[in-house]
Amino acid sequence: MNLNQPQNNEHNQIQLHIWQIVDRWRQFPQEVIKRLPRGLRANVSERVGKSAEARIADARIQDMNPIASRQSSPATKQATKIVVVLVGALTFSAGTQVLTSRLGAAALPAAMAGGALASFLVDEQSTKVFAKMRIAHSTQQELSAIDRQGQSPINELDVLFYQSQKALVQQIQGKYLEKQLAVDAILVGALSGAEFATALWIVVQMGLPGGIFIEAIAASLPVTIVWLAAAFQSDRFELPEHYADLIEKYFGHMLPREGMPEAEVEKLLADKDSQETRLDYLMKYIAEGDSNGRLKNMAMAEADYDISMGRDRKKELELERDRAIEQRLFQSRADKTELENAFVAPDIEMIGAPHEIKEKQQKVDRMRQQWVQQKSAELEEILGQDLKIIAHRYGTQIKQCEEDIMAAQQRYDEAYRNWKEGHDDFGGDLGDAA
Repeated sequence: MNLNQPQNNEHNQIQLHIWQIVDRWRQFPQEVIKRLPRGLRANVSERVGKSAEARIADARIQDMNPIASRQSSPATKQATKIVVVLVGALTFSAGTQVLTSRLGAAALPAAMAGGALASFLVDEQSTKVFAKMRIAHSTQQELSAIDRQGQSPINELDVLFYQSQKALVQQIQGKYLEKQLAVDAILVGALSGAEFATALWIVVQMGLPGGIFIEAIAASLPVTIVWLAAAFQSDRFELPEHYADLIEKYFGHMLPREGMPEAEVEKLLADKDSQETRLDYLMKYIAEGDSNGRLKNMAMAEADYDISMGRDRKKELELERDRAIEQRLFQSRADKTELENAFVAPDIEMIGAPHEIKEKQQKVDRMRQQWVQQKSAELEEILGQDLKIIAHRYGTQIKQCEEDIMAAQQRYDEAYRNWKEGHDDFGGDLGDAA
């Protein structure tokens, strides 16, 4: 059972909300984007690029993780390599047989040693080539998919979104599209071709029945075995290692980054969600204006948003404070209720005459009452201290909210005065910012 699942779901919901805001920006008409003030335009563009990178990084990690997660142990990889080389010593030695034919008794061991070396070289290179070719194909497919998705951009932010995704894929996986891959493939093909040609020449000299077709099949067996082994190793060993390395590189572009402490993740997502929501409000104001005619310029819109958020935050803190106080009072009440049961009576034998037993019982009751009264006073003192701490903690935050609201109100009033004096009206604000 994953105890962090509820937190992960909450994080995913916040992340999804942030992405939805960014997607909304990508749907605005281009003429709206042009009207954005320079600073706002740059801020929004930066966030669109980061969102694009985070999403393509998440998608690539999800695609590669099933393969990366099946990495084999180094011992398994080494054992497989030894088996392949031993088989190659027997099957991939046609070329070396020609070179060692004059060595007499040492001809066969020398041919097998040469076959093992040739097998190792071809297997090593072909294994890497297979893996890199698959990654290159996957990379090209991803780049083509991004190109298709970005064929009909709505605005410059939409263009930037797909450009950022493509740039990140090229940055991390672009090395698999370089010419070196073709060079390695040609080298492996040349070695395999040489082995096949030599084996075919030897088989033809032997004069096997069935003609050239059967002889070609027989000559191709050594090369086929090595390439099948290379394909197997590529899938089981090389590809998972390459994908694991690529996943590590993509992790650096995730939001939040992999391995961040839970408290930092919560704060990061909360701050980013708040910032994106604020920018979204300003974007809507630029696109639609104020239907009530109350907001005359961008400065007023920004201040008005900050006032609204400040008031909401203050109400939220007041509710949290009231809940914390209520919970602490309930806890104190429950603790007092448990005092009667928590008292440990002294070890007094209830024996003797009835009046003696009664006196002993009354003594225990007085001790219980005194103990309960003492502990109740202690609980009351602790309760009072806790309530002061709660009041101070929330009082400080509420006071800060009130100061922020007051500062935003002053900015709002100043922006209105400027508009009223004719120095900065709605049209001028947007016109200067375009």
